[in-house]
Amino acid sequence: MRKIDKQEEIIIKELIKNPRISDNQISKNTNVPVKTVNRKRKKLEKEGLLYYFTYLNNGPHGTGSFTAKQQYIITFKSGMTRKQMIEAMKKESPTKIELKHIAECSLGERDGHAIIAMIIESRLISDIIEIFNAEISPKFKRLFGEDAIIKIEVLTLNVPIVMLHNYMPLTNIYNGKIKEGWPDDLIFVD
Repeated sequence: MRKIDKQEEIIIKELIKNPRISDNQISKNTNVPVKTVNRKRKKLEKEGLLYYFTYLNNGPHGTGSFTAKQQYIITFKSGMTRKQMIEAMKKESPTKIELKHIAECSLGERDGHAIIAMIIESRLISDIIEIFNAEISPKFKRLFGEDAIIKIEVLTLNVPIVMLHNYMPLTNIYNGKIKEGWPDDLIFVD
């Protein structure tokens, strides 16, 4: 387990509030020397502890491209290991349809079975059903075997409340970042 030191925590909180902030601005905001900010940020990146990405809100309160969102929980037969599944998935690149419609996908475990939980977005729920049955399910059968899937559960999702621990679109996001004045003690870093 990697412990985050106090300076790293301060730097990370600044990056959570605004991922586009410069090392110079972090230094000004925190009184941590700019060379220390730069060195520690690079170390956190190299260790795989910091990720940067852009989230485009395609939902009803964003571009409006996707007005439907469902979470699929796919349970696999006994004997399927996460390692086997990861190796199989590495062999085949995602399709453009998958990249367009799968908002999130994770491998996990439930009741001793490997599962895949994924969030699929599209314009209509009926489109999501077609995407899953025409694109995703056949791919899983091809990768893991015809009889690999034993159960599929579907949940309809409506409004994101919390994302990645710290981002609350209804509460603390303004102009693409955490609102000015949002208290540091309400930013989770561990």
